[in-house]
Amino acid sequence: MRASATSTTSEPRQGGLGFWTLVLTIFGSMIGSGVYDISYQLGLVASPGAAIIAFAICYMGTLVSALSLKNLLERDPEGDGLFCYARRALGGFAEYMSAWGYWISGWVGNVSFAAMLMIALGTFFPEVFGDTGTSWPSIIVASIVMWLLYALVSHGVEKSVRVNTVITIIKIMPLALFIVLAVTCFNFGVFTTDFWTNFAGNMAAAKTGFDIRSVASQVNDSMLSLIWVFIGVESVALLSRHAVSKQVAGRATVVGLTLMALMKFLIAILPYGIMPAEEFVALGQPSVGQLYVYFIGPVGAGLVQAALIISILGCWIAFTLMPTEAITYLADQRSLPQIFARKNRYGIATFSCFITVLLCQLLYISMHFTDGAYEFGYRLSSSAILVVWVFIDWWQIAYTLKHPEEHGRVRNLVLGAIGLAYYLFAMFVSGISYVLLCGILWVIGIPLYYKARRDAGERRVFTGVDRVLVGVVCAMAAGGVLLLVTGTV
Repeated sequence: MRASATSTTSEPRQGGLGFWTLVLTIFGSMIGSGVYDISYQLGLVASPGAAIIAFAICYMGTLVSALSLKNLLERDPEGDGLFCYARRALGGFAEYMSAWGYWISGWVGNVSFAAMLMIALGTFFPEVFGDTGTSWPSIIVASIVMWLLYALVSHGVEKSVRVNTVITIIKIMPLALFIVLAVTCFNFGVFTTDFWTNFAGNMAAAKTGFDIRSVASQVNDSMLSLIWVFIGVESVALLSRHAVSKQVAGRATVVGLTLMALMKFLIAILPYGIMPAEEFVALGQPSVGQLYVYFIGPVGAGLVQAALIISILGCWIAFTLMPTEAITYLADQRSLPQIFARKNRYGIATFSCFITVLLCQLLYISMHFTDGAYEFGYRLSSSAILVVWVFIDWWQIAYTLKHPEEHGRVRNLVLGAIGLAYYLFAMFVSGISYVLLCGILWVIGIPLYYKARRDAGERRVFTGVDRVLVGVVCAMAAGGVLLLVTGTV
């Protein structure tokens, strides 16, 4: 019988990760290569007004889910703080879906970090690495970095987090300087010109002011880029068992999200007040780097590329550690074979970490021979993370309904309902085809789940809701295979 949530408090953990370390962990997980290109992506599709609306929607959708997670960490603190809520809501197989999908999203997504790192290095050494990130010299160097990070993570969670904290502080500096320079150059008149109309794709509405259909289209297109801006906020919840307490982890999640959202909002929106969107888009990518050149000359490009390299390394550490934590948790719950749970003297499941890095290595090598692997892996990994949040919001609703006596019941129901609606909408906006492809990944792991549960003594592994979920996953996998066979994705 698996443990159920009965406690509403968690004892402080001596020597655990503190509040500001956890906040910086969120910063490290959320500041990747994408932050340097937000304004370019928005400038292509949205006016300042539409970009602000889209950013507000994505922030509020993520915030209400973070508040739901904070509530669950405080009221239902047993478990890992992230995947256990799927089990609470819909049973053991749902927990497997959540953690297994997150694990796959981690090592698949790390391939994009490897490629972007080598593209950034290629700006300094173009004759060696080129500009694709997948040349053989790039693969060799990135592979060395990959296994060095494996060695770092293998020496313990706290050590890895504290190294990443130092890296995070370093990579915040050029972004903070960019905000200061952008504020000093900001012109409100430029910002409000064509506030609701965008130069690309909305020319028919140009100079006509606010048009609801044009703005709605711009907001929808902006959300395609902005949904992924908030990926990484779940990092503290996943590491909450290493925190001083679950309550501290919950507060750090909300504070870290809000501070990080504010920074990214300023980086994304301030360029609209420096020059018209068509002009800063014409400067090229990454937009932060090109605007640095505008501010301080060619040295700005080198500064940003160096900062980009540091940012990628920080995210790469986080997303080597967190997927390892995910499958280690499954093994601890007897939902994966016990080899995934065997820990070294630093408390790290070395086989789980090894297989995570090995699969990333193999996928990265395959990118040398394939086109579009970066985009495919990025979208697939992001879709898998959205499923984790759907389960969290689902349990927030179910937990609140089961405990009508608890304070803030209506508030918590509203938070759960809004968060669930937002992430279901995010799945639709980001492409339902990639959600279907996740079904293939879940089906691949079912034999391991089945064996682990039988080894744990369960005579009937799939009962009740589990059977329904297995059927849904198999149907999704069939749809995903069909999409691949027909070349739709």
